[in-house]
Amino acid sequence: MVLSQSFRAGLAMLIAGALYCTSSAAGNDWQPVYDSDNLRIFKRDYAGSTLDEIKGVVRVKASLNAVMALLKDAAYNQHWVYRSGGARILEESGYAQAYVYGVVDAPPPMSDRDTVVRFDYRQNPDNREITVTITNVPGYLPPQPGLVRVVQMGGYWHLKPEAQGWVQVTYQIYGDPGGWIPVWLANHAAVVSVKHTLLNLAGAVGRYVGARSEFVEEAGKFTEQ
Repeated sequence: MVLSQSFRAGLAMLIAGALYCTSSAAGNDWQPVYDSDNLRIFKRDYAGSTLDEIKGVVRVKASLNAVMALLKDAAYNQHWVYRSGGARILEESGYAQAYVYGVVDAPPPMSDRDTVVRFDYRQNPDNREITVTITNVPGYLPPQPGLVRVVQMGGYWHLKPEAQGWVQVTYQIYGDPGGWIPVWLANHAAVVSVKHTLLNLAGAVGRYVGARSEFVEEAGKFTEQ
């Protein structure tokens, strides 16, 4: 299951994939930092860190199955997750859980980073909303030559079905890949990462029209366009 990877400054531009719920965040006061017709991005302080936690919300015309098929497609990850250097599934436990390895394609002169995360899927049987949490497990795989392992990150994807075949997609993430980077640059880059990842998601989900899984239930009657 693939969703995201890690970010900060140039390399902070990925963490997409995604996410354990960030309960250690300081408060719930989200500040808007970007607002367009169909995409909103917020930030807030993260406890114990000078880096921000970022949340993006976008609406897409798609089925829940299509969005989940995109999130789970490891081979296609680098085509829509911002600054992704590729991802691969290390281990799966059915549909609901997967350990995923990802690479952050950092701009020179910074070193590329890599991440190892666990994705856990669940769907609310009453309202059909889906949550995919991301838990960082950096010790799951030995360090790889030439890459810096991200040791702190987490967040989630949340899919909320809406009327007339729309899905509200929320991507919330916090990540600190380490190294010295100006805080202002890291926080700005995190916003850029989430913005472009969600914009790319909206464009990429169309390739999964017709996707179906017995583990993903649509909300009511859904007809794909």
